[in-house]
Amino acid sequence: MDPTAEALAEALSAEHAAVYGFEFVGGAGDEGRRERASSAALEHKALRDALREAALERDLEAPPAAASYPIPEGRSGEDMDAFAAGLEGATVEAYLWLTASPDTDLRITAARALQEATLRSLRWGAPLDVLPGFERP
Repeated sequence: MDPTAEALAEALSAEHAAVYGFEFVGGAGDEGRRERASSAALEHKALRDALREAALERDLEAPPAAASYPIPEGRSGEDMDAFAAGLEGATVEAYLWLTASPDTDLRITAARALQEATLRSLRWGAPLDVLPGFERP
């Protein structure tokens, strides 16, 4: 499989999961979390749509959203924050590989999305990684 197609599909799949997850957090969280989650869901929807359009423009297969995605067992504020930070972490990891694409437009989109997801993850309480998206040793 083409590495760009694979990375694009992975990023799009991560966006599908993020939209689902943030809509869950928006419905289960308190007012402050609901507002942040709704904002994050809108940002992820825009990225999802942009990636889907990019795949279609390049005649690549755009993976559809799954019927459901994992949600946290707990419903406390800490559980919601950790879940939201994990959603952002998953998108960071997916975008990392898309930043290596030879396609300049995809590379720029991925770099910006990686940066934005890293910042959102920090707002949800995730620690700042030296190299966001890479596995920790």
